[in-house]
Amino acid sequence: MAPAAKIVGGARFLSTFFLANAGMFAIFQGMQQILLPGQIAALDSAGKVGAYGVLASIGALAAAVGNPIFGALSDRTRSRFGRRTPWLLASAVIATLLLAVLGGMTELFWLGAAYIGVMLAMSAYQAVITAVMPDRVPEHRRGLVSSIAGIATTLGVIYGLNIAPFFTDKPTLGYLAIAALLLVGVVLLVLLAPDPTARPGTEPEAVVKERQSIRTFFSGLADHDFAWAFWARVAIMIGYWTVSTYQLYTLTDYIGAKNLPGGNTAAAVALLGTINMGSTFITTLAAGPLSDRIGRRKIFVVIASVGVAAGALIPAFSPTWGGMIAYSIVVGLFFGVYTAVDQAIMTLVLPHAENNARDLGLLNVATTGPQIAGPFIAALVITAFNGYAPLFVFTCITAALSAFFILPIRKVR
Repeated sequence: MAPAAKIVGGARFLSTFFLANAGMFAIFQGMQQILLPGQIAALDSAGKVGAYGVLASIGALAAAVGNPIFGALSDRTRSRFGRRTPWLLASAVIATLLLAVLGGMTELFWLGAAYIGVMLAMSAYQAVITAVMPDRVPEHRRGLVSSIAGIATTLGVIYGLNIAPFFTDKPTLGYLAIAALLLVGVVLLVLLAPDPTARPGTEPEAVVKERQSIRTFFSGLADHDFAWAFWARVAIMIGYWTVSTYQLYTLTDYIGAKNLPGGNTAAAVALLGTINMGSTFITTLAAGPLSDRIGRRKIFVVIASVGVAAGALIPAFSPTWGGMIAYSIVVGLFFGVYTAVDQAIMTLVLPHAENNARDLGLLNVATTGPQIAGPFIAALVITAFNGYAPLFVFTCITAALSAFFILPIRKVR
């Protein structure tokens, strides 16, 4: 009996991959939940809801376009450093420089331009770092590595949310502080765990032509399992991030600043994020390896989706600080289960190995699009239904849909 395949890079890869993922989500959430809405509110207090919504919708479009394009370019890249390393380094450095620019903007137009630039650079980074898992990790270990990525997400968000409040009046320093984790992580990854694709090779001409064809660029969505996985992720992420990215304004206008600890909204956002991510950490740690052990993945996503749906209703019926804490704990616990297993499922439904980064880039749109479009969707829901409680009902509905969408997948048990 042949020995089971090992993770390429071993412990050095796992530890540096962890940091590289944590840095990405420190930027996404430190920027999205605290620094960026704080800048917008300072520039246009009366129009902050609409301004943030419009800006977020444009950022979502940039991310949706950037993820598969940069993923495809990474798949095509052939260099002495491999397919992924050049893109990881370049995107991390460019994103950091643009974050520094973003922090200094004093006009909404230029603030928006810098923000879109950051999102394009980070969409390139996300597409490529996601493709690193199928490059290096055999299928029977992907639950473990998916859990590691999920824990990295949790701790990265905690880092970003707890660093950002110290710099609400100095956003440039805040952006650089959260970007530091990304730079450290990616440099250690490329130095200590070199890209295994950094070796010469040839491909059949037909494969090269297929990859370069615009006609087949979105062909992954024609695959039965890939398409259902895509829409399952879209459903739960739309609900989750619509509430999460709008948390600063939710606490201010729905719960009321006077009802928060110390009346400090930014600190309350950070505390809720920490509670939520702490809860996520607990279940993420266990769910991925457990799915490897029992050889089943879909049941975890079904349970997680139903749990998130139930937890989302708490603030709708209890619009209090205590209700928000309960929401953060319950949703965090179930979202941890989802996070731990979802990434493994996504790597198992990829239609063609030679296009992994491109197709994972498409799947990342299902995460990044809802995450960045969250404020825009929230603005529509608040306006249409005249209040914040409908946001939580909306999350309940979309999370429940995710449970139904994951069931038709055939390749994954």
